[in-house]
Amino acid sequence: MLRKLGDRLTLVGVAHVLPKSKGETRAAIERELPEVVAVELCPSRYAALMGKVERAGARAALRARELSPFILNKFFHLLQTKFARRTGMPAGEEMLTAIKSAQKVGARVELIDRDINVTLLRLVERMGAREKLRLFLELLLGLLPFGARVELERLTENEIVVHLLSSLKRALPRAYEVLIEERNSYMAARIAMLLASTKGKIVCVVGAGHVPGLYRRLGKGKWQVKLEYPLFS
Repeated sequence: MLRKLGDRLTLVGVAHVLPKSKGETRAAIERELPEVVAVELCPSRYAALMGKVERAGARAALRARELSPFILNKFFHLLQTKFARRTGMPAGEEMLTAIKSAQKVGARVELIDRDINVTLLRLVERMGAREKLRLFLELLLGLLPFGARVELERLTENEIVVHLLSSLKRALPRAYEVLIEERNSYMAARIAMLLASTKGKIVCVVGAGHVPGLYRRLGKGKWQVKLEYPLFS
């Protein structure tokens, strides 16, 4: 999924952990030759992706009394791993491809997502008991065996993305608000700052589910997006 915004900004929507995303990401960066490649990662997730995570995560979470977000983070990680086995591509591979492609063309890499720990804390705070239970069940079902490898490339089509977002919003409205809308606002602000501080092209690689919201915010020329949460929480 590609969306152009003027002459400088290209949004690349990838379906996380799906094989087709690698080629689309690489092709977009090599074609645009951007000054900046912005990726949907925060420093914590970047460190995890690059294998630089401290093993004392559980102990730190207990000390900070943040066990619920820590457990939820582990569930999300397991779910991504299961999808990766299903599709044959390691989780986060499309972001690694973006980073490597940026290095190849001499582009600067910018991490534009809100810190995962802030997002998970917000998720725990915003969701009621019933929605937390429903999310747990959704994650649990997602961890069940999938069977044979299947083709899922159509997930990046706009109609499929819109359908998936609508389904999430209906089933888990507060989770949708935290995971999609809040992060859309955060990332739109980061992109706006990059546009204001650079002169070259920017390729932004994000999950396909974020493209409609980012395109809507940035496509209207609303570069000054209000930040509800600090950029460097």
